[in-house]
Amino acid sequence: MIQTDAPINPGNSGGALVNTKGEIIGVNVAIASAGSSSSSSSSSGNIGVGFSIPINNAKRIAQELIKNGKATHGQFGVSVQPKSATGSSSGFSIGAQVAAVTKGSAAEKAGLKVGDVVTKFAGIDITDPEQLTAAVREQPAGATVKVTVQRSGQSQELDVTLDAAP
Repeated sequence: MIQTDAPINPGNSGGALVNTKGEIIGVNVAIASAGSSSSSSSSSGNIGVGFSIPINNAKRIAQELIKNGKATHGQFGVSVQPKSATGSSSGFSIGAQVAAVTKGSAAEKAGLKVGDVVTKFAGIDITDPEQLTAAVREQPAGATVKVTVQRSGQSQELDVTLDAAP
């Protein structure tokens, strides 16, 4: 997601987010509103923060819809929690620590283990669980990505072929 201060009002989701060159860089999807967690109520008041899907993601999804009639995204198969520099689950985050690995998942097949800390996914530095979730969702099902994990103080790079999310 792209966070923007461009004016987005209830009812105009799907509109273009453009840069100063007039290039479309995203598709507007939501606003943060005072007293509401969505853009469904105009009485809640726009607080000046909007969210957009990056255009490359929107293009990929549009092509999948045209070709297949549905869109998919990759599924990794882990539950994660923040990993701090001090070793606790609070404080300065340095990655996404694997709390559980789904049996038969892409992560299990690639050799990920509980306790591994994901620090890079498909070339993207991972500093928290939300960033990992977003990086996985950007990948199509069946994509093979490089994943860097810290395990027992050592860095390891794994190839993971993503499953299709339900």
